[in-house]
Amino acid sequence: MSYSSFTSALNVPDFAACRHLGMRPVALVQGFCVMSWRFSRIELGTWGYLGSGLYTRAYDRDLHGERTYYNGRPISEYLCPHTAPERFLGDHRWFGCNMECTEMEAAWGRGYNGAYQRLMKEAREFGAHGVIGITDATKTLPDPARRQFHLYGTAVVFENSRPPKEIWSTYLAGPRLAKLFEAGLLPISIVAANASVSVHPMCVTEVLENAALRSYWDTRIDPASEITQLSDAHTSARRLARDHVKSRLGNDELHGAELTVHEYHDLPLEVISAELRGTRVRRFRDVEPLPSPVPTVRLVG
Repeated sequence: MSYSSFTSALNVPDFAACRHLGMRPVALVQGFCVMSWRFSRIELGTWGYLGSGLYTRAYDRDLHGERTYYNGRPISEYLCPHTAPERFLGDHRWFGCNMECTEMEAAWGRGYNGAYQRLMKEAREFGAHGVIGITDATKTLPDPARRQFHLYGTAVVFENSRPPKEIWSTYLAGPRLAKLFEAGLLPISIVAANASVSVHPMCVTEVLENAALRSYWDTRIDPASEITQLSDAHTSARRLARDHVKSRLGNDELHGAELTVHEYHDLPLEVISAELRGTRVRRFRDVEPLPSPVPTVRLVG
């Protein structure tokens, strides 16, 4: 029997489970993409009225000082609770706004999908049937306006089987992937989405996040108060990430979901970025429900 060399990102237990499922690793495949965005230089733009609420426009300045406006969607507005704010600070913020950063979300999507497509292209070149155990190693580079997207996994083939019409992919490997097949589910592809919410602070938000301002306003704002605007931004970012992923699933399901949240600061602006990823799966056969557990211990008393 002859053997050919191959590379793999699987550990020993996952490799053993892979062989038990009839899959043979053929190569370690990967994809890279580096994206640039300018969230760290977005400033508070102009304010106006949209319906019954406030809205804001965020902008960046080019080398000549000209403003380039970003597309965004206002999520919630916060009015100043004080009757005479001009008595306190000259730069007092009368109102604030949380806004979905659609430009950032689109840039993140282009970077992630670019790396994923390059990974799948490499897998096709090796004649793979699927890619398992994908690792998402995206990270922010030393310059926070640059983000590196790096996906890698193990390309596999089912022995003695014809290749599928489309290569499938999954974050799962080893026993977790085996249990997926046992449950009658088939991996289709990995799915990921980003939701970014910028926080343009109102007066109370700005004070509660700034120790120097708290010492000045110590008789006007309880320092133990919840920073409601920031809590709302975190909630919105997580909800939007979930909704973005759900919109791509159709009638399929998401398994092995993982949520990560990053915060970027460039005072007074703060951006909450939530990333949700998982494996899109589809049922290919029905399975019998698990039997009810049989009690082994009975408490008497």
